[in-house]
Amino acid sequence: MAYPFPRFASAPQTPQYLKGIESPSSARCRGLEKPRPHATRWIVAFVGALAVCGTLWLSLFNHFEGRQDCGIASTDIYVPPIARPSTDAKYTLYCPNRATLLEAMSGGGRHGFDTPYVPVGCHFRWYSTLEICMILDRFDSVVFLGDETLQHVYSAFNMLLRENIALGALRQWDMKESERETCRCANQLTRPECLAYSVTDSTSHLFIAIDRSPAPEDLHTTFNSILTRELDSYKPIAVIHSLSLATSLSWPTATSSMDEWVTLADISQKNVPFLWVGPNAAGHLKPPSQILSQGNNALWHYTIEMAKEAESRALDALGMYNLTLQAGSWDGSFYGQKVVLVQAMMVRHDGCRVLSSNIADYATLSRSSIGSPASSQHSMQYHKWVLLGATFGISFAYRPTKSFLHLALLHKVKRLRNVRML
Repeated sequence: MAYPFPRFASAPQTPQYLKGIESPSSARCRGLEKPRPHATRWIVAFVGALAVCGTLWLSLFNHFEGRQDCGIASTDIYVPPIARPSTDAKYTLYCPNRATLLEAMSGGGRHGFDTPYVPVGCHFRWYSTLEICMILDRFDSVVFLGDETLQHVYSAFNMLLRENIALGALRQWDMKESERETCRCANQLTRPECLAYSVTDSTSHLFIAIDRSPAPEDLHTTFNSILTRELDSYKPIAVIHSLSLATSLSWPTATSSMDEWVTLADISQKNVPFLWVGPNAAGHLKPPSQILSQGNNALWHYTIEMAKEAESRALDALGMYNLTLQAGSWDGSFYGQKVVLVQAMMVRHDGCRVLSSNIADYATLSRSSIGSPASSQHSMQYHKWVLLGATFGISFAYRPTKSFLHLALLHKVKRLRNVRML
């Protein structure tokens, strides 16, 4: 079972004409049909702009360490929305509010096994590293509170922040050279000897491992120290909370854990928004002995019921069941880098939209993908090249307005160059 996911309607097929039989295209080529002067030019303009955007998108991970060694490309994990002629702008395809964002990310699907995950109804943005840092700056701290499943998401979060797919989840400075070679790429998530070096904290975020409720008192102390670290700060402290396989999908333990940590947050009188993250689906390598207790039927019901429990406590809930349902897992419970990188971006993306009280900030970031001043160098370069591609593409389509479009859009590029970078 999965979240309701509408079937994708197949595009109308172009009729196939046999050689020797008159077709519209052959008639036009022989001069039997009057050509439409601007149709071909618009196609060329669209293809040219799409090629520019596609080339820049493929370069998103080019500066990440280990991209080639780990064999991960941007298009393997994320497909950005493409504006159609019927839409006013590309950013209108992004989710407009909190409810639709959560529904879209939780209820999406894949067009085949291990293909990129596609949200349903509307899209989420893939943020650059500097944009993620800008989002983090809205909070005093971000606390990941959960079991091993959430720890993998936290590890991927560090890979994105450190721009290092090969070893970004590990404390490289504590490792020997031989260990760094052994623990590269997927091994940093799968090998026990590598997991011992996992990063668990930073100045602005940390991971607290829990596997029961109530949790040990020392974990309460750690959590309270974060809540009271900046008493005069107006910034919220975001909590990403999850508990699933470590408790064998115990419903009472999960609800008790929600109440436990929400109570601690309320006592502090700080602004502490929570996001409940549901469990992964079971992979095809799940051991037969665990199918009844941790199979997809149990995981599906746990996902739905815990989301209801979270909402009854005024907590937001994000499902990971659909995201992992058709993804490759090495042991039936945990997933590789391509999956956890998307999970980390969804959690962070949701943090921008759900955990922030200012929805307009997110809308500004979404609009930046079509020409608003960006908060990172990558975004600015992306805008500049898209505008250049649009300039020459549209000028080709409408030659009488060529001079005006060149001047107007190149002036926009010049303004983007002068944007102060964070």
